[in-house]
Amino acid sequence: MMLWRAALVAAITLFAGRAEAHAFGARYDLPLPLALYLSAAGAAVAASFLAALAFLRSARARSIRIDFEVPLWASRASSMFLGLAGVCILGVLLGAAFFGPQEAVRNLATIAVWVIWWVGFLLFSALAVCLWPQLDPFRRLAEIAAALSGRRWMREPKEIPAYLGLLAPVGLLAIAWVELVSDWSEDPFAVGVLIAAYLATSLAGGVAFGRQWFDIADPLGRIFAVIGRVAPVSVAGPSTLRLRPPGEGILEQSEAPPGEVALVTALIGVVLFDGLSETPAWAAVLEFVSQSQELRPTLLWLRDQGADLIKILRTLGLATVVAAFYGAYWLLIVTMRAVAKTAVPAPELARAFVATILPIAVAYHLSHYASYLLVAGQLVFPAASDPFGLGWDLFGTRDWSIDITLIGARQIWWIAFFALIAGHSLSVLVAHRRALQVFGHARQAARSQIPMTLAMVGLTVLSLWILSQPITE
Repeated sequence: MMLWRAALVAAITLFAGRAEAHAFGARYDLPLPLALYLSAAGAAVAASFLAALAFLRSARARSIRIDFEVPLWASRASSMFLGLAGVCILGVLLGAAFFGPQEAVRNLATIAVWVIWWVGFLLFSALAVCLWPQLDPFRRLAEIAAALSGRRWMREPKEIPAYLGLLAPVGLLAIAWVELVSDWSEDPFAVGVLIAAYLATSLAGGVAFGRQWFDIADPLGRIFAVIGRVAPVSVAGPSTLRLRPPGEGILEQSEAPPGEVALVTALIGVVLFDGLSETPAWAAVLEFVSQSQELRPTLLWLRDQGADLIKILRTLGLATVVAAFYGAYWLLIVTMRAVAKTAVPAPELARAFVATILPIAVAYHLSHYASYLLVAGQLVFPAASDPFGLGWDLFGTRDWSIDITLIGARQIWWIAFFALIAGHSLSVLVAHRRALQVFGHARQAARSQIPMTLAMVGLTVLSLWILSQPITE
């Protein structure tokens, strides 16, 4: 997706003296020294830990939620409508990918997949309500395929192996690689092929394992399931809507599915890499590699073999950042276990606490991509009016022009500043409540959260520093 972001940069530069979004090369000159902002953010996150110590003392605290019963007919009708809408949207996107304009900034498939869905719908699922299980066209079509093949969807034909749960983090990394490294995200035809391949895999998995495939192995189902636990509204049953404080859903699930630790840590690692790759620090890494005499023979050999060195370096960078964050999380768990002086095994602690960092993943996503969604998201209006490049003007928006003044760099900075503080503070509070559930004793729970709080303060400072750096691409 880098090239068509660059195309947007060029378009914006033609109409403005300076870019106005983080994803488009923005720079906002802070009115106060950056160190003051970083210190204030870290202090705010630390204060949330003190608040948790003061007001959260009992492991028997009731879950805060209100359930609303929806008439069964209305629930079934809405589910049927969303399912049909999802299948229709999938069909239109496949048609646009294969037969529409083959420029990324004009094709409905590339815009809808990478901007509206991967950024916008993911944020909606985390900040409002997750409707992906109802909308998911892959699940709906797999259910139909299972019925046509004589399989029982609700009573799975056989138990799904636990190791298939690792497909979720692997799938997330594959999506991240396509978006951040490869050229495929900028090629509408390639996007169509990838969607078709994902559909074929979903049909095969659904026929073989029924609903279990989408609960355990399906990457998109798992990604939206974990993100949806942060949302203040959830679909708690066939006819039940649950209203709850943000992050409350993290405490409702007792056992994490296979691969949950890798999946959640990868969610943060991917966005961290995307941010780091747009800073002078990443440019310095590229310069060091290019000038290294030790690496030069290898680089020349790879170039002679036709390899794209930038893609190789970005692939290595993505893998390194994700692996480093995964390792840092395990180090945090080991430290927490030692400080708490508990006999609970480290893997059990890792699964118990990994969901508590989900608010951070949401905060990173919002901070890094809000401007991108608001500016590049406007491309969907002309693309939707003429999805197949036939000269249509279905919604009267074919000649829509991007309004780059919709959000400025100053607003972007403050969104990032408060979102990151809120996300890290919420993680601290939720983690303390989880510690009370796991350990049962307030003092032991408090001790266990000292390493977590220090890590949250450090992550807050690091993420704000990344967002404060000028874009180098």
